[in-house]
Amino acid sequence: MSTEFQISYTLDVLLYIGCMIDKEKRELYDEDINRFMPMLGTISDKYLEKLEKIKQSTPEFISHIVSVLIVNDHLHDWSTADLLDKHRHLVATFKKSEQAGNASNDLKKFITSDFSKSMSLIKTITNDLGRLEFKKFWLEEKLPLLKERTAEYQRMLSGFNIAQHVGGWVEKKIPESGEWYMLAYSGNQYKLLLNEFSVTSPITSANQLFDKIVSYALENVCYKKFCKALKPEKSLKTEFKEHELHKSFKGISGYIDACLKLALKVYLMEGCGNAGSSIPADYPFASKLITYLREIEKPADVAVGSYVADMMKYFSKR
Repeated sequence: MSTEFQISYTLDVLLYIGCMIDKEKRELYDEDINRFMPMLGTISDKYLEKLEKIKQSTPEFISHIVSVLIVNDHLHDWSTADLLDKHRHLVATFKKSEQAGNASNDLKKFITSDFSKSMSLIKTITNDLGRLEFKKFWLEEKLPLLKERTAEYQRMLSGFNIAQHVGGWVEKKIPESGEWYMLAYSGNQYKLLLNEFSVTSPITSANQLFDKIVSYALENVCYKKFCKALKPEKSLKTEFKEHELHKSFKGISGYIDACLKLALKVYLMEGCGNAGSSIPADYPFASKLITYLREIEKPADVAVGSYVADMMKYFSKR
C-alpha cells in the first residue's frame, strides 16, 4: 500500500476552531481549548458565535473547508493567512479539480452559500490565535507527536494492505494508495474526504488504526438490499422483536444489517491479526453469521452481494 503522509498547520488551526464550537470535540481536547479560547478577543468571541450558527445549518462545514483546502496545490507553500484570504480562488480551483466530482451535495451547497462568510470569520479568529502564539504551541507540542504517530502508521500500512482487505466487502472502498493527513485536532475517528484523502489523528494509536478503518468502512455501507433473500425463521423474528433496540432498527431488515456488520467487524479484524473483537450477547444471529463467514470463505472473484445473498438463503426458513 503506497501512502504519502502530510501534516498541515493550516488544516489543524481550522480543526482547532471547529473544536471550539463543537461540544463533543471541546471535551476531547479540553486542555488545549482552555489554553487559548478564554484569551481570544471579543471580536473572535462574536465570530465564534456566528460560526456556531453556521454549524447548525451545516454541521460538517469545517470538514467541507478542509476538503476545499486539501486539493489546493498551494496548501503547503502559501501562508495560512493568504490561503484563508483567497476564498474565491480556493472555490474556483476546487471546482476545476478532479476531486470535485466526489463532493457531497452538502459540500456543494455550502460552497455556494456560507463558504465565503465562514472564511472571513475564520481568518480573524486565526489571526487572533496567532497573536496568542498558537502556532508556536503547535510546532513545539503537537508537531513531534504528529511525526511520531506518522512513523508508526507507515510501519503498519507497509506491513498489511488494510484497504485491499476491507475492499472486498464494501462498495465504497478505502483507497489502496493516496494521501493521508495526520492532524492533531481531527478527533478520534478515521475519516475519508472526497473518497481519496484519509484523515486521522495521534489520538488513534497504531494498534487501533485497523479497527478504526474497518469500523469506518462498515458504517458507510448498507447491506439491506443484499439481505432480501432471507426469509426469516420464527426464532429470528422473535429475537428481533425482543431486542431492546428493535424500534431503532426500522424493521427486521435493519436488525439483520446490524448483525451482519457486527459479524463482519469481528471477521475482518481477525483477518488483520486482531482477534480481540467479539459479538455482543444480545445479537445471537450475528454469532451465527460469524460462524458462516469463518467456515465458508468468500472467493475473491465473487461479488459481496452474491455472497451475502447466498448466506441469507442458507439462514432462511426451510
